[in-house]
Amino acid sequence: MTTSSTDAPPTKSPPAPATGRRRSAASPALLLERFGLLLLFVVLIVVFTAARPDTFATAANFRSIAISQSVLAVAALALMLPLVGGRFDVSVGANLGLCSIVTATLMSKAGLPLPLAVLGAIVVGSLVGAINGAVVAYLGVNSIIATLGAGTVIGGLVTAYTKGVPISSGLSPILATISTQLVAGLPVLFVIMLVLALATWFMLTQTPFGRHLTAVGSNAAAARLTGLRVNRLVLLSFVGSGLLAGIAGVLQVGAQGNGDPTIGGLPFILPALAAVFLGATTWHPGTYNVQGTILGLFFLGTTISGLTLLGVQPWVTDVFNGGAVVLAIIFSAQLKRRRTGFLDIGS
Repeated sequence: MTTSSTDAPPTKSPPAPATGRRRSAASPALLLERFGLLLLFVVLIVVFTAARPDTFATAANFRSIAISQSVLAVAALALMLPLVGGRFDVSVGANLGLCSIVTATLMSKAGLPLPLAVLGAIVVGSLVGAINGAVVAYLGVNSIIATLGAGTVIGGLVTAYTKGVPISSGLSPILATISTQLVAGLPVLFVIMLVLALATWFMLTQTPFGRHLTAVGSNAAAARLTGLRVNRLVLLSFVGSGLLAGIAGVLQVGAQGNGDPTIGGLPFILPALAAVFLGATTWHPGTYNVQGTILGLFFLGTTISGLTLLGVQPWVTDVFNGGAVVLAIIFSAQLKRRRTGFLDIGS
């Protein structure tokens, strides 16, 4: 013990300047790691603009991308919240679909005004999230298994109630036409998404809840030892996820013009899922973050738009989305292991 302590100073002092040099040399690589996706996004836009200048590089196309990706962006935020705490909610898509049906039903069948229909959808979405969170946090069920089962049950109940028929009559004109409305030249759906993204970013980065949830996701055992109420934080992350899924369900009714019982399955939210993991490879590599998630989603959406305008076959979209999920999970998992020493995702 004594010998090793006396030998320690000479052993450690020489590498100090080398470490500084390595850190300096690595800074361009770190910048590329943080903003590489943004750079690739810009290159992608330039390439598609050159290939299809009359159809891709138009205000109408960019507006279309903004509208089509806004609901998925809110769904991606819903997916991200439990992931920050080290859990996985694969029922977000089903919850979104359920809340879209609740919104349409409350207006069409119950004759409720838009504010009450929106409130009802948010309450239902939050309740689904609370049930998922309680099962995961307090009963110890694996989050992927629990929410996969919940999503399947929700999908069955929606089909039983609607018989597979969309609900389109009696909807509020304000909601039904929201996809065509603009604010300062920007689609209203896109503006709402930006507000929700900003609120989520603030909650995760500027509040004790966000910092504590991040600590749980990094190392739940250590977080528990420091006195954090891990189960309560996990539960609240699922409630927040359900709340955002409820809002996304309302926006989906506005984007589509009806309550569609076929919306909300795993294929529907696959781009959102890919965006969350892709976002964890950029901006703040190794961590789930709002900026990276939104960037990742619009990167994927813009790519799909460009490929469609180039005339690719529909199956290419499925292959691209599925491949993006797999690669994004691989890269984000490796970055998380490098940052925290843990590789588990969605316990």
